[in-house]
Amino acid sequence: MNLSRKSVSRPAASVSTRIVAQKRWVHRNQLEIGMYVEELDRPRIETRFMFQGFIIDTPEMLLAVQEACEYACVQTEKLARISSNSSRRLVGAVRHH
Repeated sequence: MNLSRKSVSRPAASVSTRIVAQKRWVHRNQLEIGMYVEELDRPRIETRFMFQGFIIDTPEMLLAVQEACEYACVQTEKLARISSNSSRRLVGAVRHH
């Protein structure tokens, strides 16, 4: 019984990179300077923030956001490598659910 394996060659994959934007809700204790806040868990008019989306750029703003809400929806960007011969296409991307 001959069980030799034949090698199947695949064409070399080309890999490109893309920026993938993700939105996720985080607890106020997870907020950090530099995060882009899209939405708070309360109406904007009940807070001191004039705009719906903003970047937390100072320690004072971080504290103000933490005091204004329990959860905030933040937008993050991940660098994803995309392979041309993959059935799922995303290679090395981090997913948060």
